[in-house]
Amino acid sequence: MKKYIDLYFLLIPFVASAQQRGFRSMNDMNADEPRFSFGATKQRSASISLADINNDGKMDAVVANGRHWPETNYIFYNSGKGFNVMKPLDNVSSSSYAAKLVDLDNDKDLDIIEINDNAPHRIYTNDGLGNFQFLAEVGEVSNARNVSLGDLDHNGFIDFIITNRGQQNMICYNNGKLNFDCVKLQTKQNSTIDIAIQDLDGDSLPDLILANRDHVPNEILISKGHRQFEKKLDFGTGTFETRSVAIADINNDGYLDIVTGNINAANVIYLGDKNFTFTETVLFGSKDIDTYSIALADFNKDGFMDIVTGNYQKPNTVFLNVDGKNFEEINLTDRSSRTYNVTVGDINSDGWIDIAVANSDDFNLYYLNTFQSKK
Repeated sequence: MKKYIDLYFLLIPFVASAQQRGFRSMNDMNADEPRFSFGATKQRSASISLADINNDGKMDAVVANGRHWPETNYIFYNSGKGFNVMKPLDNVSSSSYAAKLVDLDNDKDLDIIEINDNAPHRIYTNDGLGNFQFLAEVGEVSNARNVSLGDLDHNGFIDFIITNRGQQNMICYNNGKLNFDCVKLQTKQNSTIDIAIQDLDGDSLPDLILANRDHVPNEILISKGHRQFEKKLDFGTGTFETRSVAIADINNDGYLDIVTGNINAANVIYLGDKNFTFTETVLFGSKDIDTYSIALADFNKDGFMDIVTGNYQKPNTVFLNVDGKNFEEINLTDRSSRTYNVTVGDINSDGWIDIAVANSDDFNLYYLNTFQSKK
């Protein structure tokens, strides 16, 4: 029998503003011209990728724009006092859902894989100084919604999986020298929005955890090695519309848990155990909030993994993990946006994890962690 732990009522007494509890937010700025934004325009943004692209020790950003409509993707360079320099990734506009930073050629700098909805997917290589050049198209045109990264075949090169809504997902295996073999991931039902790549069963092989929509159950596929994956189990009710998935040991019991962001339902943590069933669950967030994206980090350095949710037309929220079972809820801002992606990283190089969000038809923002000043 499934065991559910409902956190709605546990969270209500703890709701606080971001400024009070650890993040500098838009509430502390001018909402019409927020200082902590990526540029000054509102676009149909779908994702932000954070990493040091020019090897100066500062966290830079790439913003993917367009979704279903062609727009320009932008690179933002971190000066140490904000993202004060930007330039277009290319002179070609695409219907982009993701532009992820990843070292595809093992040359110690970060390249870009751009994933587009019904337009060619594109690879850009980095010259080591943060300048990018178009290399090639990759895979096939699809109803792409995201891309996940990991060395799936243990050959020392990062592979990627293109998630396709209503179509089979595509794995592009990296053979080195920027050569890729792209094959379809064999699943019977296909409506994937996000995939987490993690060794769940302890055999040192990366497994796949699929977040699905359109009444398709979420799935776990176990790696059998040699580029083969086998269906292990479904998890969830099959009625949840899951848009995002992440993996961590939330309750510090030594077993990895699955964290999902859902629409039309509360978000769910599926607790791992020695039996590998993921039937015991913890619900967090309200049933009437649509979560499009989640990210995990220990924001306050208390040894427990926290959760941040990017929500659609509701304030974005941080769930501070109190003891592995209870959470304290913080709204990053009072304002609501169409948030499609949330990501984390140390933006101002102070040793504390910050938050960045990609919004459609609104400013893309970042929130600086202020827990250090509260200790």
